[in-house]
Amino acid sequence: MTDEHRFSDRMEILIGEAGISALASASVAVYGLGGVGAACAMDLVRAGVGHLRVIDFDTVDLTNLNRLYFGYTSTVGIAKTEAFLRFALEINPAVSIEAERIFFGGEDAHTVVDDKCGYHADCIDSLNAKVSLIAELCERGLPFISSMGTAGRLAPERLRLGSIWQTSGCPLAKSVRTRLKSRGVAADFSVVWSDEPPVKPILPARDAIAASAATAAEAQADPASPKGRRRMVQGSSPFVPQAVGHIMASWIVRRILEGSPSTPPR
Repeated sequence: MTDEHRFSDRMEILIGEAGISALASASVAVYGLGGVGAACAMDLVRAGVGHLRVIDFDTVDLTNLNRLYFGYTSTVGIAKTEAFLRFALEINPAVSIEAERIFFGGEDAHTVVDDKCGYHADCIDSLNAKVSLIAELCERGLPFISSMGTAGRLAPERLRLGSIWQTSGCPLAKSVRTRLKSRGVAADFSVVWSDEPPVKPILPARDAIAASAATAAEAQADPASPKGRRRMVQGSSPFVPQAVGHIMASWIVRRILEGSPSTPPR
């Protein structure tokens, strides 16, 4: 048995040789490599997706280690795109990866989105950037799935997969719906959300004096606070963000397989 076959033999039992070929020929873009995006992107590599385009600007921080797929003390201080590339190639040396360290603020969505990718995973946690990305993907009619709020939650069994317009109990999803409506975006698309009430974020002790500059509600809606405001600190677990990433990757893989007629039905 060759190393290449050993990598995919367990997956081939599930989806057949045609399915393996379909995944190897697929191209997926993942926006954001935080707790959700890192798990999603790594799952796509392990599933055998042949080409990935990953976009993130941050570096691995000590506070990421409780939930980041490739969060280890050895990766602290390294760009998340670089850390992802390192571990992805250890899993599958044949995978093709475009790792772009880009700060995505939202206004540049038209240049960041690449039509050549067959599927897209929105794993961004900043409200403005997320809504801009979603609007761009909807306008172009590109297939994608989006993550809603994962911070402040402990129960992955309360996650749900469905339409953005049917979400409930998720403050971030509510804000996304409101802003999309204001932009005239009515397209339907799949999201993963939780109906578990989130624990509210807190201000770092050194920022207590600046409490009036950004309310908890604002920070809850948009984790990347506007310039001049201090970011709220949100609690997060290993369970919910990574579970969301797993669900998103599975959704994408199953959509890819649907385009492969010889793949055994699931």
